[in-house]
Amino acid sequence: MPKCLLPQTTQPRRLLALGRTGVLIAVTWLVSRLRSDCPVPIEVLISSFWMRWSVDRRLRHAVRRLQRILPQLSLNMAIVAQQTIVTDHQLLGCYQISQRPDGSRFALIRLSLEVDGRCISTDEMLAVLAEQYITLAMQSTGPGLLVPIDLDLSPQPDPLHRARLQPDPLAAINRTGNHIA
Repeated sequence: MPKCLLPQTTQPRRLLALGRTGVLIAVTWLVSRLRSDCPVPIEVLISSFWMRWSVDRRLRHAVRRLQRILPQLSLNMAIVAQQTIVTDHQLLGCYQISQRPDGSRFALIRLSLEVDGRCISTDEMLAVLAEQYITLAMQSTGPGLLVPIDLDLSPQPDPLHRARLQPDPLAAINRTGNHIA
């Protein structure tokens, strides 16, 4: 067994403090890290173990699903999830393409977990990953065409909203001018 996987003296005490569920989650995370069915290296750079485990698991699952529909991606890549990505403004995600000395191309997909103080939901993070992965897959096959389909989110009148009925003009009127029902 590699030295990095051997338990240190403090780890068993930590595992006992976690309880049965915590140990099960820790073992599941370790096994998922050792599995090789996700050929894309993924690193989640946050300090919270539970958050790191959750984000890592969701990203690995999403990458495996994307690879089922886009198996032709010939580009080597890695994914890094981090708290924030700071350029001239904070980004939700980005990717960088580089060329190695041997001439092969390499892509680094970067995902942010927080933008301008707002935590990004899992669905938003996975949507950004899907957009970047699909874009890289299409670029690696050659020139392509993007056909945008917009969704108009302007408020539409409610079809169930009925116009207010006017009072019956033949109904009796009291002294104050109001209709009597």
